[in-house]
Amino acid sequence: MAAILTRRERLALFAVVLIGLLFRILFLIQFSATPFYRHPTLDARYYHNLASNVSKGRLIQERAFFMGPLYPYSVGLLYRLFGEAPIVPRLFQMALGLGCCLLLYFLGRRLFSSTAGLIAAGLYAVYKPALFYEQTLLSETPMAFFCLVLIFYLIRMDAQKKAPWFAAGLLIGIAALFRGNILLFAPFLCVWLLMASQKDKWAKAVFLGAGIAAGVAPAALHNYLAERDFILITSNGGFNFFIGNNEQADGRFVMPPRVNMEQDPSGLRIAEADLNRASLKSSEVSRYWKNRAMAFIKAHPARFMKLLFMKIYYFWGHAEIAQIYSLQQMKGIMPILNFPLAGFWLIGPLSLLSLGMLAWNREKFWGVFLLFAMSYMLSLIPFFMTARYRIPIIPVLCLLAAGSVESLMRWFRQRRWKEAGSFAVGFAALWLLLNNTGVLLEKEEGAQFHNALGLIYKSEGKINDALAQYEKSLQSKKTPYALANLGNLYYDEKKLAEAANQYSEALKMEPDNARILFNRGQCYLALGLLREAQKDFEQALVLDERVQPLAHFNLALIYIKEGKKELAKSSLKRYLDLSPGDKTAKALLTRLASGD
Repeated sequence: MAAILTRRERLALFAVVLIGLLFRILFLIQFSATPFYRHPTLDARYYHNLASNVSKGRLIQERAFFMGPLYPYSVGLLYRLFGEAPIVPRLFQMALGLGCCLLLYFLGRRLFSSTAGLIAAGLYAVYKPALFYEQTLLSETPMAFFCLVLIFYLIRMDAQKKAPWFAAGLLIGIAALFRGNILLFAPFLCVWLLMASQKDKWAKAVFLGAGIAAGVAPAALHNYLAERDFILITSNGGFNFFIGNNEQADGRFVMPPRVNMEQDPSGLRIAEADLNRASLKSSEVSRYWKNRAMAFIKAHPARFMKLLFMKIYYFWGHAEIAQIYSLQQMKGIMPILNFPLAGFWLIGPLSLLSLGMLAWNREKFWGVFLLFAMSYMLSLIPFFMTARYRIPIIPVLCLLAAGSVESLMRWFRQRRWKEAGSFAVGFAALWLLLNNTGVLLEKEEGAQFHNALGLIYKSEGKINDALAQYEKSLQSKKTPYALANLGNLYYDEKKLAEAANQYSEALKMEPDNARILFNRGQCYLALGLLREAQKDFEQALVLDERVQPLAHFNLALIYIKEGKKELAKSSLKRYLDLSPGDKTAKALLTRLASGD
């Protein structure tokens, strides 16, 4: 492709890529100075741990994939080749980001003009959220690259032949191994194919489906081998559906009550406790959470519709809604995030204007853009919205935005003031409509951000720093998880009374949290408050004995102190049923049985 470019075009493209590279290097330097570089959290930790397993040759995991497998397996290969240095996946993702810039240029050049291609590439080269998420261990960057490759292929392929449709399906299937929501594009593409194609349309649809099946087959096979369970790609659908549809849902990622995302990210223990069943398969866990979400929807249909509209608004709104990393909060430790770069405030309104104009265009490739944008949005809104989920569609929106800008430039050159004025009014209206500044979101994001930093500092032994972050988290918004983590810190520091107070505050917000009840019981036991400790342990076991089976052991200790040997033996037996390898418990039970 480079051979057909003029010298001027090559220089302009080189300049855009160079600018993109320089900003990516600056982001890498500043992100590497943050604690998050050394300590992946939540989804990023899942990917890192799975990649580490893969690098050591453990290709079949203990359970079905909870999140898309292609990213951690790709990172695992990099770890195997170059070691587990944190910089390795970052450099890989930076290369993919620059690859997106190149693809955008050639797509824009083909569909519009060389100028439009440069605008599209330039927008993505300095798109702030993309620059940031390329530094995280998350799948959105490679997903964005594959989505753009898919669009590039669909635009260039010979749609009249059958074989290219298999390749198109294969690309969709591979992209789905990063994030499964891309699969919704397939039925939209099928409908477009059946409406547009003149011959062999059904055969082409079959080829498309066969390609998708071939792409996702490795994940389905792995899941069957791991659990003897049929899960197409991932098992997180039901859980994510519940996060987006429950009493506390507001369209964003809000931690469900009783869920500990650090220790039980799939909600397995809660599902087992509520169903009173052990060893649930991943599909059963997903079904449990899906059923809870459906029950909420049936009970609150109006609330469900409101949530859908809120998520659509968040999808097109300016605010970069956080899930793991808050760009707003990260500005304090990454100054470059304060630099005025491209954001959704610009790309969102421009791409919407372009989609509106393209809706009346009959050329085949515009149908692909419309269907992709529509299907991608619809694939997200049943769940919840966050800024990182928008990243895969951003390159396509950059291309559409570039088309809008080129149209405006052409109208100015041609002195078509009516069209230019209408465009300006439309942009201003959309900008004002979608300008949700995120002020209402900052408290929740601040709470999550500082809590995550507190956990990292605690793991590094920086107790004072951890304490400061937990306090900042609580200043932003009082949450049960921050209170519980502060309690854990006090407990580790032997400040038992302070720890118990924090647990008590957390339980006022989540009275049915078995883990926090157990932790408070530990404090009471160490303080010699046996009656209070017994009450907490018993309540924790009623709620979920699988969360903390050690409560049975602690109850046994209390019963021994109270001279209730038969109750102590019963508690020890139940504990050993749940934890059969505990030698200390076995020895204590033997002593009680012998009458010592």
